Amino acid sequence: MLPTQFLIDHLSKRMAALLVVGALLAALATLNTITQAADTPPEKRTETLHPGDNHIGWVAQPITVNDLFKQIPQASLIYTWDAISRSFLSAKADDPDDGRTLETIEPGMAVNIRIDGRRTVKWERPLTPAKGSLTLYSGVNWVTWLGRQDWPLDQVARGIGTSLVSITVNGQTWPTPLDNSINNLPTLSRGDPLEVTVNRDLKWLQPTGIMPNILFLGDIAESLQEEIAADVRRVRDFFTETFAIETDFSESTVMIYKDFDAAVEHERAGKQPSFGYNPEHLLGNLRQGRTAQARHWGYWMSACGWMSPMPEPCVGQTTETLVHEWFHVFQSQLSGALEPWAIPVWMNEGAATWAEWQVPSELLSAGTSEDARQWRLQRVAQHTAPLESAGYFYTGWNYDLGSFAVDQLADLAGMDAALEFNRQLYPQIVGSGRQWQQRSSFDESFEAAFGLSTATFYRRYAEWRDTLPAPTQRVNYDPRDIEISGTLHHSDGTPATGFIALAEEYEGEISVGIERATVLDEHGAFTLYLAPNTIQRFWFRRDGCILELSGDGPAVRRLQPGEHRDIDMRNIPDLDLTLPAGVCENEIRIDIT
Repeated sequence: MLPTQFLIDHLSKRMAALLVVGALLAALATLNTITQAADTPPEKRTETLHPGDNHIGWVAQPITVNDLFKQIPQASLIYTWDAISRSFLSAKADDPDDGRTLETIEPGMAVNIRIDGRRTVKWERPLTPAKGSLTLYSGVNWVTWLGRQDWPLDQVARGIGTSLVSITVNGQTWPTPLDNSINNLPTLSRGDPLEVTVNRDLKWLQPTGIMPNILFLGDIAESLQEEIAADVRRVRDFFTETFAIETDFSESTVMIYKDFDAAVEHERAGKQPSFGYNPEHLLGNLRQGRTAQARHWGYWMSACGWMSPMPEPCVGQTTETLVHEWFHVFQSQLSGALEPWAIPVWMNEGAATWAEWQVPSELLSAGTSEDARQWRLQRVAQHTAPLESAGYFYTGWNYDLGSFAVDQLADLAGMDAALEFNRQLYPQIVGSGRQWQQRSSFDESFEAAFGLSTATFYRRYAEWRDTLPAPTQRVNYDPRDIEISGTLHHSDGTPATGFIALAEEYEGEISVGIERATVLDEHGAFTLYLAPNTIQRFWFRRDGCILELSGDGPAVRRLQPGEHRDIDMRNIPDLDLTLPAGVCENEIRIDIT
């Protein structure tokens, strides 16, 4: 519902599984964490290094070349290909440190280790991954398989996406596309070195089989923690089997809170990860039913759906919530943590809702995926709002319209395309010295992932909507909602295009409603539909520039309590607003050919 909130439904039968349970802080009896190693984790492997160059992949914590030379005294040279500088980096055993261009071997790197003499060397090397994702840069990359044992090469290629050009395993190069119809495709073991060639920079989320961190807030019984962790594992495996990728376990946390008090206490104590709200604002959000939300570090949600009897208020969240919110983490990690407004809400929320429909029926605790699909289809048929209008509002109809939009896109381009779209948004290193960064627009990434323009798809979607029963409502807001309109201009009178207008219900200094938003049109005009008899707080934003509405108009500074110009929906004022001179007007644009 909020720019980073993603609502959900429900998926799974319970599966018991014992996990390693420990206290996060010994002084806090109510704060526990569960972590789980890979299902069959190979902790170490004895490597046979032959005279000459040996191509080796590194998966563990970073190691200096000095330490590696100490482990392998017979090694005379260690070198690797650096995909960023597009040059070799090396270290000789007998060179002083300042003569080396390679100092440390990071997890995910592949290196050549040169062994002098005529004898083989036995080397016991660690295989416990330090992370689960790699950045692949346009061109050739020397990297390591961090993932699960005996993973088929076609699934390896699938996890990289459509930007894969070729992949080299044990000296044999396999051009794309790869599928399981090709004979004699190899399988990979953790630690295997690879040469991967791609045509653009991207994030590769390898399926390591390692659980993300699970953080429990409040006095949650150990048996319930185990039940929740088992569902987390099932959802992790669902994504692995469905999309051949997993979120990076080292950058993902699932935070489960028992009740409002436990959540607010965590936030008041300033502990990490943060819910992302001040404690009072968080409490207002929770009371309004916003009980699950994705963040850059993972996502948080209530434990109430697993409790019996289920406490009130509770929206019945369990594993469908896990699927929905986890999909948002995939979106964030693959795209490089976009601003919330970088892509339309219908695409963001619709994809996460569509992901719920892919869950096998046997994993659902109630109903079927088709039941959920038909329920949303009935809602889509009721409303007149076109898909393109669902760009920046956070209410239920964005989820409804977007879920069927992504469903159609998956039919058109394949189900992997829903995540390939996010790969296409990943920022690219460009320039002769690779010193610049640029990111594709929504329209460019959309066409690259799905093979058609947004304008063409909007027309197709409208044609599909026309096959449904005649709509009966404007949108699925409360029919009593009040329309409020206004304009925003620069100080010279030109329209303030590119801005987003937002409003949210407040009681005093506490948010008690769902924020609603819309993009200003070419005239700087905006229209919002807000609940009657409420006090609404307005603000505007563009490209990270945020202005709150004060008594003197939009203000770039952070307003203090009492300085906001909150709008009483029983007495709507004229909202023809002017930006302060020079505010949000600076912009740098560089076109690189």
